[in-house]
Amino acid sequence: MRYRLNTALTLIGLVLGFTCSLLIMLHVKDELSYDKGFSKADRIYRINSENIGEENRVWAATSPILGVEMEEHISGIGRVARFHRPYPDRIFSYVAPNGLPRQFEEKSGYYADSTIVEVFDLSFIKGNPQTALTQPDAIVLTEEMALRYFGDEDPLGKTLQDDTDKRLLTVTGIIENFPFATHLQFDYLISMSTFNKYTNRNLLESRSWAGFYNYVLLNEQVSRSEVESAIPEFMVKFYEAKGENRSEILAGRKIHLQPVTAIHLHSDLEKEMGANGNLLYVYILTIAALFTLLIASVNFINMATAQAFNRLKEVGVRKVAGARTGQLFRQFLGEAFLLILLAALLTLIVLKPAIPYYNELTGKRILFSELLTPANILFMAAFTGLITIIAGVYPAWFISGFDPVVFLKGGKAKGSMVISVRKGLLIFQFSASVFLIFGTVVIHQQIRYFRNKALGFDQDQVIAVKLYGRQMMEQANTMRHELLASPAITEVARTSTLPGDRFGMGMINVAGRTEEGSQMRFMWTDEHILPVLGIGLKAGRNFTQKNENTPPSFILNEAAVRTLKLDAPIGQRVVSAGDTGVIVGVVNDFHFASLHSAMEPLVIVQWPEEANYFLIKAKGGNLDDAIGFTQSVISEFAPGSLFSYVFLDEKLTRLYDAERRMSRVLTLFTGFAILISCLGLFGLSAYMARLRIKEIGIRKVLGASVTGITTMLSGNFVKLVFIASLIALPIGWWVMNKWLENFAYRIEIAWWMFAVAGLTAVLIALLTISWQAIRAATANPVKSLRTE
Repeated sequence: MRYRLNTALTLIGLVLGFTCSLLIMLHVKDELSYDKGFSKADRIYRINSENIGEENRVWAATSPILGVEMEEHISGIGRVARFHRPYPDRIFSYVAPNGLPRQFEEKSGYYADSTIVEVFDLSFIKGNPQTALTQPDAIVLTEEMALRYFGDEDPLGKTLQDDTDKRLLTVTGIIENFPFATHLQFDYLISMSTFNKYTNRNLLESRSWAGFYNYVLLNEQVSRSEVESAIPEFMVKFYEAKGENRSEILAGRKIHLQPVTAIHLHSDLEKEMGANGNLLYVYILTIAALFTLLIASVNFINMATAQAFNRLKEVGVRKVAGARTGQLFRQFLGEAFLLILLAALLTLIVLKPAIPYYNELTGKRILFSELLTPANILFMAAFTGLITIIAGVYPAWFISGFDPVVFLKGGKAKGSMVISVRKGLLIFQFSASVFLIFGTVVIHQQIRYFRNKALGFDQDQVIAVKLYGRQMMEQANTMRHELLASPAITEVARTSTLPGDRFGMGMINVAGRTEEGSQMRFMWTDEHILPVLGIGLKAGRNFTQKNENTPPSFILNEAAVRTLKLDAPIGQRVVSAGDTGVIVGVVNDFHFASLHSAMEPLVIVQWPEEANYFLIKAKGGNLDDAIGFTQSVISEFAPGSLFSYVFLDEKLTRLYDAERRMSRVLTLFTGFAILISCLGLFGLSAYMARLRIKEIGIRKVLGASVTGITTMLSGNFVKLVFIASLIALPIGWWVMNKWLENFAYRIEIAWWMFAVAGLTAVLIALLTISWQAIRAATANPVKSLRTE
């Protein structure tokens, strides 16, 4: 209480450092905990398949019968649990007893084997877990989805209508959402026997269709390596049925077992269930947390050692009165512990309102109650003790080691060592701050690059409207003509996939070639897609109107032409999915996928019957009119159908949400790190000004100017920040180059980014120091010299 400014600055720095570190700790803990809540998590593996060739491609989705066959032929596998995503997204409806229909689009659900109940510990609120997913036309809902359709009614035994396929599904169970983070995100599960009932048997027995997510549960006491050692022989038996010989099978593909706990942070495969996390971002956040915590600890050490010089006579009196060095060491370490404990308690008070803002910033669902578990309380106690050791030992040792005779005689401290340590710690503080500033600048520029890079097509004023069910598909041509009657709409196309979504894969080969064809991305559409998206033709022509007997036409991008090694592609006959057609055009390469990935070969097929979307080009400023008119047309032709749309440019922007969130988080914590550093710098500059107050008075009497004294007081600190920049920027360059390697399209780190980071740190330091420096330089020298 005697040294209020020093105590306040130290506490604020510690609270900010602890708050940042604990928020990131909760974030990182959540990322690392994915799928570890399953009781058998150490025995659950997903089967992944790798195609070996010119372009190795690893698939998360595999054959419908792969897991079943593996269970039969490999003894170590105890259970197989399979998921299959319905296509397209389902629309379910239910008519309540009051006659009001409830209809929603459901994008998160699967057909599932009954074995998933055992493998993944599904917790049933209602229904029989043993039979809920065994019968055809059965559906199990999460509690949240059941509430959405049935409200307070008992859903068990009631029927939902699948409006997409016009089928009735009986609700056989209600389950709880998983109480922990998992990559398995779903709102409903339809029994796999339902899929089997309505699907062609050839598809169900396909060995090449990557349509199912196969999970295996290994028997107890069976290791992953034991099962994987049996996979090559199994593969030979499994794929020989396709007519391949042993050497072709083993040279062309591999099967991997991936631990379920590794999927979220270590998996970015073809056809993932959903977007997974990124281990690199966990590392970046962890580094940011450590830096922030260390900056706060360094701040504490600097402030404590500076404050120690005000307590020299106190230490001297205590030693003369019989206090031993060990006792003084424990006293000052205890004081440090009490201050750090107070900061920890204040941190808990600050965290409660801070967590909702952090969740909004990051998209997480962190709860304050997670901090109050026995394990976390123990961790925080250990954390407080560790920080006490890191931040408190050196100041306690330094203070307790003073020579009492020197100070009781009014002598001065020989502070050369402590000054050197303080300078080193200041350099570390600002090195960490400069590193964080530099990283934030690079990440921000990469996101800006994503936002501004020309994608090769026109995404502005384009509305994507989803087509649901057979009724809308069959009337799509008529609806298109109706839509074009609106003055707000210039063109309408149909497409199977939107830019930014995962395009399907298919095989294509040049007619007459004996070697195996190439796997490429496919887009099924009509002749209007190029005008709507403004995609430029490099050679050939656009599609013409298609008749029923017309063979399929193909337009390839430049990457596809290079892959097929075609010198004159126009007019070339190609074979895909058993159909032979002609290449009529070549388009310039355009970025139909995220800029995280390199440009891939794309085949555009004129097959509007496979299209699930209208792409509507609106006139500038007429988006609302275009949307309103489109909704009225769909209501007329498909009454009762949902109307769902998205703006194409907004959809593409969401592809980089992970980077944007990381940028926001890093910017926030960089700001806090700089603030903590500045608090320490402010306190130290105040202390240094007080220490040299008589020197400043003498200099002023001898004619020194305010500018000269301000420069003198600021110069040493600025020099330390400059040294910190020289240390931090090369490390920052190396780290951010490694981060940029994750992107196929990335910026080059420019000289001005180094300058911005370094100059920002210097300017912030100058602004922090200058107030104290100017105050000392403008003080009346008579007051400072009067006591001499």
